[in-house]
Amino acid sequence: MRIKASKRGLTFSFEAKEKFTVGSRYRYVIDKQKNEIIFVPEPTGKYIVSKKGPNKKPLIDLRNKEVKEIIKNASYIEIKYDEAKHCIYAKAYRKVNTSGKSDIELIELLDTQECDTIEISKEELKKYHNEEIVEMLKIAGFFSSKIRTDISYVFDVASLFSGAGLLDYPFFKDESFNIVFACDIDKSACMTYKENIGDHIMHMDIRDVTSDIIPDIDVAIGGPCCQGYSMANRINQDTIEGKNNRDMISEYIRLVKSKKPKIFVVENVPQFITRDDGYYLNKVLTEFSDYQITYQVVNDVEVGGYTTRKRMILIGSRIGKIHIPNVNLHTTKTAGMALKKVDSSWPNYNDVTIPKKETQRKMAMVRPGSNYKDIPEMAHLNRHSNVYRRLDENKPSVTITNWRKVCLMPPTGNRILSVSEAAALMGLNKNFKFYGSLNDKQQQVGNGVTQAIATMIKSLVKNALYGYANNFINSVLPT
Repeated sequence: MRIKASKRGLTFSFEAKEKFTVGSRYRYVIDKQKNEIIFVPEPTGKYIVSKKGPNKKPLIDLRNKEVKEIIKNASYIEIKYDEAKHCIYAKAYRKVNTSGKSDIELIELLDTQECDTIEISKEELKKYHNEEIVEMLKIAGFFSSKIRTDISYVFDVASLFSGAGLLDYPFFKDESFNIVFACDIDKSACMTYKENIGDHIMHMDIRDVTSDIIPDIDVAIGGPCCQGYSMANRINQDTIEGKNNRDMISEYIRLVKSKKPKIFVVENVPQFITRDDGYYLNKVLTEFSDYQITYQVVNDVEVGGYTTRKRMILIGSRIGKIHIPNVNLHTTKTAGMALKKVDSSWPNYNDVTIPKKETQRKMAMVRPGSNYKDIPEMAHLNRHSNVYRRLDENKPSVTITNWRKVCLMPPTGNRILSVSEAAALMGLNKNFKFYGSLNDKQQQVGNGVTQAIATMIKSLVKNALYGYANNFINSVLPT
């Protein structure tokens, strides 16, 4: 339940619980970092549950200084009872006034700490902000198409070529989705996935996966190996390994056709569309003739991310065509905005490759936003533009691949990015931790999809499924 904040203290009544009844004792613990007060039942506790009104409902009434400190700037308090732990959680939330704010101010507010909430009406958005901001918020799921608030919509998802789970992560965090199956051939990536998302991940070769081990699903998502398509991997493209990687799309097709989900998603590099004269794209279009398919190249920074990474999104649907809107925000995030969040409290903070002294000497010559062309003995070479690239804090980051291989540097310092810095640029927060060797962690980040793009995909799928569920429910249930 939600209660109003008061400067006088924290007061709320509730239905009697097993461990919280009138006269029972308790203690409380304050988590300042989370703006949270936890009430724990304890027979010898200092505080006693009192009663309220003629119905004698249990009442907690605290006027202590430390409690007032937690809630003094709150707009409301969210009260939750944990049945398993028999604890009551009171978390303070701060609303942000958005009225009349500019687009850049609104974007910055949307990127603030998680305990903040922003309340803004559709009418106010349309009045004060341009259409692109409104469209971006629709994509982000701010405007839900769900119409029955008394019914829970939960859709089952299977993830193929799951990697460390960066595409899956927004689906995992959304209660409308239940990921029932995931698999990847990379053991360390599976470990990262398991620790952050769940133990439904299977460490196995996709070619050994049979349809009978995948439960019935509503959605299939996946990013089949992109190395065979990407121009960043030109050396191996025409090898047998490169061709085998490209042929992995056939395994994705095989499993999705056997499970017949309502929606499937393929995310990959833009070259997926044009590689071998469009052979792989046409293969998908031909094999899924019973689906309505849309595809588009999306730039991370144009949908709210910190990098210029481009990915192809292809969505097939049996419940109506899903349009992928063309959104390009005038207000863009920068590498500096992402990197300033990272401190020693982040996991993988110390996971960084230490360059040799000769490499550091070369790094020292490179200006922010420039690359190996600033190094006299390398200026005449023809190298990838990200070799010895130093990020500019006032511009979006370049695409994050395995940055150790190209010596991708932060705006200051003669070193390469740490794993936590690269994760922040990908849009992750400090709740996500990578596992394995240092090389494994770097590769997992570089192989992933940015959180802005992954969230966009999730929201497009969610709103389409909500629309489908609305129609179904309205046909069988009274209004």
